[in-house]
Amino acid sequence: MPVRVFPVLGTTIALFGLFALAELARRRGLKAETTRRFVHVVGAGTTALFPFYLHLSEVVVLAVAFTLFLGWTRVRGSLKSVHAVDRPTLGAIVFPIGLLLAAIAVWSHPAAFSFAALVLAFADPAASLVGKRLNRLSWPVPGGRKSVSGSLTFFATAFVIGTAFASAAGIGAVPAAVAVAAVLTVVEATLGFGLDNLVIPLVAGLLGEQWLSL
Repeated sequence: MPVRVFPVLGTTIALFGLFALAELARRRGLKAETTRRFVHVVGAGTTALFPFYLHLSEVVVLAVAFTLFLGWTRVRGSLKSVHAVDRPTLGAIVFPIGLLLAAIAVWSHPAAFSFAALVLAFADPAASLVGKRLNRLSWPVPGGRKSVSGSLTFFATAFVIGTAFASAAGIGAVPAAVAVAAVLTVVEATLGFGLDNLVIPLVAGLLGEQWLSL
């Protein structure tokens, strides 16, 4: 399917606007962790709308372009609102790739893709935020640590999102939402270096399609 210029260009401009806003906020004094989390939430959250106006081929173009852009800015030491965090992570660079893998896997099931994007948008940063503040019970993962409080927060957020999607689809799937949230929590709790951004969207999309019948 041919790539349409205007949807791709409009999405690109909007995402660059998001980066520009994050850069401005950091220069006004916000910490990089905060601006990075803002970009993560808004970026992944708006990606949930992609099936409504983009073709899969256009998602591929955007994902490749922004992976290259984020890799380039990481090497140059720029875009500090995203990259200047005090921990080793590849999360920003693999972020578009994770969403692309989910799109390729479940594009024919738009709700499953949107579910995956929203889990990445909200469950992952919520777990990080709570885990940093309440981290007494924790364990090491490559490049950092994960905590019980963070995992419980991730589970609760993923469960709420899954239940909402299942209910909207007319499916009484609370046990399935529990199972999906549990599997995703295990994935998030075992991956370091930000690699959960790569794996969670794909697993969430597939589980949303298969277990939540999205």
